[in-house]
Amino acid sequence: MSTDYEALKKFVHDRMVLPDLPINHLDTTRDAIASIIRQFTDLGWRIVKVEDEKSRHRRHELTSPDGRIALSMIGGKVYRHPGATEQICRRKHLTKKMLDIALLPTPIGADFTANEKAIAAAFFEKMPKPVVVKPTDSGSSHGVTVGVTDQAGLSSAWQYALDEGRGRSNVLIEQFVRGVELRAFVVGPRVVSVFARIQPFVVGSGRHSLERLIEKLHEARSVHYRANKMPVVVDWEFLERSGYVASSVPNDGDIVFLNPFNFPSMGSFLVDVTKDVSAEIRNLAFRAKESIPFLEIAGVDLLVEDLDDVNTASILEVNTAASLDLHRYPTHGEPRAVDQDIVEYFHQVFLDTK
Repeated sequence: MSTDYEALKKFVHDRMVLPDLPINHLDTTRDAIASIIRQFTDLGWRIVKVEDEKSRHRRHELTSPDGRIALSMIGGKVYRHPGATEQICRRKHLTKKMLDIALLPTPIGADFTANEKAIAAAFFEKMPKPVVVKPTDSGSSHGVTVGVTDQAGLSSAWQYALDEGRGRSNVLIEQFVRGVELRAFVVGPRVVSVFARIQPFVVGSGRHSLERLIEKLHEARSVHYRANKMPVVVDWEFLERSGYVASSVPNDGDIVFLNPFNFPSMGSFLVDVTKDVSAEIRNLAFRAKESIPFLEIAGVDLLVEDLDDVNTASILEVNTAASLDLHRYPTHGEPRAVDQDIVEYFHQVFLDTK
């Protein structure tokens, strides 16, 4: 495996800096839910809105023109899989077990109950460092700590995972796999979109201070509606550990990451790589989706060192409620109409079973 950030810096240099890949101009966004409903309606499907005061997401029930196929829709997630499928994907340790059964590459790790902290600490001693600590049952990045290398760090990460996990969530300790994180959106038999999550960065000019480079980055991001709404969060402690302060002048061409997170809320970049990822890596994402019983549509998270080499890939998670707008509105590269892919898939299922 490569050293910290080596693969990430190579990706940024080769695929963003060298070709001078611009930030996409985006004035506004269009509601994915409304788009899906409109497309299904145009195809003759019946749509019923479900009133649910307890849910923060809009809910709908969809029925095929002949009434044979019934789908549920929560937010932009359209599905017909059973609750067991949802639980497997929600509980990260169960997802990992399904991936292992399918003989798919996953990081080394194990999960522990809240009262097994001492056992977890002993397990941690034998783990390759650094590790990732996260709750087995949580949404998005809640409760996740990356880069834990010692027992003190494990202790604080353990408590954070318990605090952020749902109910009686276990704590998962997992090998930190270096590389570029990808999100592949799989619809039925097809991988229709892949983007890379890149933590925010600036490129040194040899003339400007880090503070000025960050100001210029904010200006550049302002042309993208979503990026402008989620400005870069600069982690000065992280930068200081890398030898930078606000007045530092990075060398010409130096890539400086501004925080250790690749979440949109922290100012990450989303770079479409659908046409750049090898067929073998796309197939790996498809197999990950297939490893979960009854799952038809999924967001599969992978880490790769090389977009052309499947042997550098590991699968992190399989999500049933992947955000559609991340694919529809990347900061760089071609937008992907994944909402249309969802509608076309289920309508084709209807046509094939008439």
